[in-house]
Amino acid sequence: MLKNYFITAWRNLVKRKFYSAINIFGLALGIACSLLLYLFISYHVSFDQYHKNASRTYRVVNDLQFGETIHEKGASIGMYRALRSDVSNVTNAAVMLSNYSFTVTVNNLSKAETRFKENKNVALASPEWFKMFDYKWIAGDDREFNLPNIAVITQKQAVKYFGNQNPIGKIIVFENRQPVKITGLISDEPSNTDLKSDIYLSLSSLNNIRPGTFDNFFTDWGWINSTTSLYLSLNDNKSRPEVESAIAGLAKANIGDNAKYYHFWLQPLADVHFNKDFGGPVQKSLLATLAIIGMLILIIASFNYINISIAQQSKRLAEIGTRKVLGGTSWQLFIQFMIETFMMVSMAIMVALAFLSLILPAANQFLFSRDPVQLINYKSIIIFLGILLFGLLLFSGVYPSFVLSRINVFKALKPQAGTWKAGLLRKLLVIAQNGVAYMLIICAFIMVLQVRFLKNTDIGFDRNAVVMVPLPDTSESKKDILRSELEKIPQVASFTFCRQPPSSENNFGGSVKFDNRPDWESWPAGSPAGDTAYVKSFGLQIIAGRNIRESNASPEYLVNETMIYKLGLKKPAEAIGKPLIVGQFYDQKGTIVGVVKDFNANSLEVPIAPEVIANVPEKFSSIGIKLYGSNLESAVQKIQKHWEEIFPKEVFEYQFLDDQIAHLYQKQELQQKIIWLSASVAIIISCLGLLGLVSLVTLQRTKEIGIRKVVGASASKITVMLSKDFMKLIAIAIIIASPIALYAMNKWLQGFAYRINISWWMFVAAGLLAVLIALVAVCFQTIKAAVANPVDSLRTE
Repeated sequence: MLKNYFITAWRNLVKRKFYSAINIFGLALGIACSLLLYLFISYHVSFDQYHKNASRTYRVVNDLQFGETIHEKGASIGMYRALRSDVSNVTNAAVMLSNYSFTVTVNNLSKAETRFKENKNVALASPEWFKMFDYKWIAGDDREFNLPNIAVITQKQAVKYFGNQNPIGKIIVFENRQPVKITGLISDEPSNTDLKSDIYLSLSSLNNIRPGTFDNFFTDWGWINSTTSLYLSLNDNKSRPEVESAIAGLAKANIGDNAKYYHFWLQPLADVHFNKDFGGPVQKSLLATLAIIGMLILIIASFNYINISIAQQSKRLAEIGTRKVLGGTSWQLFIQFMIETFMMVSMAIMVALAFLSLILPAANQFLFSRDPVQLINYKSIIIFLGILLFGLLLFSGVYPSFVLSRINVFKALKPQAGTWKAGLLRKLLVIAQNGVAYMLIICAFIMVLQVRFLKNTDIGFDRNAVVMVPLPDTSESKKDILRSELEKIPQVASFTFCRQPPSSENNFGGSVKFDNRPDWESWPAGSPAGDTAYVKSFGLQIIAGRNIRESNASPEYLVNETMIYKLGLKKPAEAIGKPLIVGQFYDQKGTIVGVVKDFNANSLEVPIAPEVIANVPEKFSSIGIKLYGSNLESAVQKIQKHWEEIFPKEVFEYQFLDDQIAHLYQKQELQQKIIWLSASVAIIISCLGLLGLVSLVTLQRTKEIGIRKVVGASASKITVMLSKDFMKLIAIAIIIASPIALYAMNKWLQGFAYRINISWWMFVAAGLLAVLIALVAVCFQTIKAAVANPVDSLRTE
């Protein structure tokens, strides 16, 4: 019996292949899109959950109470040493200093030395690191990791350095002076971790790799840095409050009165990947939004199926009536229609998997290039597909199957137009699916405008044609040689030795003490360091006083407008000549000599903060070069030539400043791209649904169309007649969806200190786009019906 159901279902699908294709293709698109979103969501949710003690592992973070709360994800080596030995309920403690950059020299089989610039992919870790966290060891081990000058590298790095040779026991040289022995090789997998670098050096190597490291860096709790991550494993989660209390006590003992500004607490490992305040790359709110979008796309794909299935009612009335006359029950008809749905959904899932295999590599290249999405667990995909199959069967199949199986035998054998109730349902479904599509269009449209605004708005300094080049040696002799060579290049307008450009991902700062006030200010100030050409090279505007000068007697400071008002001054000129102590610049007491116009030191998500600029050569690590002319690449090549002559044992690298700033908005750009993708899929599915419905409607009204043409109706009038009802539904969908989209986008834009204003024309533009796309889908079928020969439709009369 079951076999007959499937044979009959297959024949029905083949018999109505146009509508079957529309349903399968629409469902497949929706499933493929939801699968891609599921992979993205499940991939990020799985981050660092595979470690054996993940549920009992925490990162030490702190909230710095400086008038306003500043969230700091970093710790210090002094804290690590204290917590490792002085706190009960802590089973293990490990620290990692990440995002280090070094020049690495490799001598492979007596060939010429090869140098590599490792940029922010080197970490120094304590001996306990590989015991606390799970890595896949390919060769070697961590038994010597407590010794200095020991390294563990990833397989990717080993291939980069040595090809297919075994790297264990080989020597690589850091900074052209310090040999390091490789004792361990770990897999590049799994990729779903925030605790990974390409090269791990033993923590005891730091003094050898960086000889200038201060001695108190290893003992003073005050050396808190965002790149220093301290993790603890506890006996059990119930002991967390006790450990946090013990940390507070140790802080008071080690920091003294300043401990009152710090609130140290333990952040669960599961929260590290998602907490925006502490550098989490992905927010749970984004994952929730994508999950909702995935469900909405599946819903509108299901609406297509329901709509077309019920709309085909008139074509299947004779079949239904005949089956009932021959003794078929409503239950048997219900099973028949459910099996048809099962076959259609199953084929749609197979097509969706084929789509996904084709689009995932492209999605990883264009959407997720920085962190490619990978399939972590096949079992979870199978379970997801099983739930999806059951859910779509329930949602898409039950209602149309129930409606069709309950049709009265007399009505079935005497075909009539669809009931008003069925017509109303179809209209509501069309409104719903087109409303969702329009909502995604307007959201994507506003996101594109906001991201463009973030990238192109005036941020208070000149970021165009500025090249940032790291400096391996900032000694005066090297800087003098480089300075003289750069002055010979015609395209170089100016250049500045500095720590960072005015806007950067690396935010250095600290407390300040103004004038003769007894206390330090209750808020921090950013502290970009640059020489006397900093203002000119980055196009900063001095609005009071003068620029800083070379001075060994007393430091000179430039401050921004926001700092003036945070200090309680009414005019910029009031600060000129006043003393200032800056914590970030070694507590040096200097003089404010000028005020610069406000500039955005961070992304436009946050307001402008107080800033202090000073000429502190010890802080310099880069050179910013302002270029002019059209052939910028030629200028960069000349800079590279001179740079390599001055630093022959280093690897030249550079980045344009506008590219660095664009990188600040990669999260928003990813959101925008995903919403665009989802909107495109929703539009295609909605158009497929409209195409199927219009096809059925024109089929049902074939003879009416023929009569109208015979009595003189033009093709254009018939097209308008057939299209206007659908256009009304789309207009209603736009009206309903607009306030929902407005509310959602207002909430999203509240996350930016600087944002665009939502205007009426955005909704009009998105609405016109939605109507135009729908009109193309509708008119494709209505024009075909309108220009058909009326003789063909009236021949049977």
